[in-house]
Amino acid sequence: MDNKEKKIFYASLFLSGKPLSKSFFVKISENPINLENRISEYIEEFNHLELGLKIRTVSDGYQMVTESVIFEELSEHFGEKGESLSRAALETLAAIAYKQPITKNEIEDLRGVNSSGIIKNLLDRNLIKVVGRKDVPGRPLLYCTTKEFLEYFGLNSLSDLPTFREWQELKNNK
Repeated sequence: MDNKEKKIFYASLFLSGKPLSKSFFVKISENPINLENRISEYIEEFNHLELGLKIRTVSDGYQMVTESVIFEELSEHFGEKGESLSRAALETLAAIAYKQPITKNEIEDLRGVNSSGIIKNLLDRNLIKVVGRKDVPGRPLLYCTTKEFLEYFGLNSLSDLPTFREWQELKNNK
């Protein structure tokens, strides 16, 4: 293992504070051959140290984060980063994530309420984006989630979202 490469990997994640893509590491690597395998080893080694931090795979990249138990203990001293999402915003995001691409009217049919303001807020926060228009009268805009959505929720891809059955089981176990 190249010790310098490992140090650069860890330091990059620490300094960025946000996910870094696999392509970023390919660009800065002196030897991109089998880089993904080496990175997997670096992540496993780092996470095994139990430092209160961990490296997670998110949105086709990597991010250094605080372990959830440690974060909960420290959050009262450091506060939550960023503003949290309202229940209405979470409902709207769920509709978009599971049904994308989806129109505003389809979102409102699912939620039963006007969602214009929430959609604008989610667009402003770059959690959703316009990906085109639906080929129906009026040609309404179609919305999808973004890479920032995946990062916000710590997901590597949309396939990491729980199924409806898994979500019901999680909800019932609380």
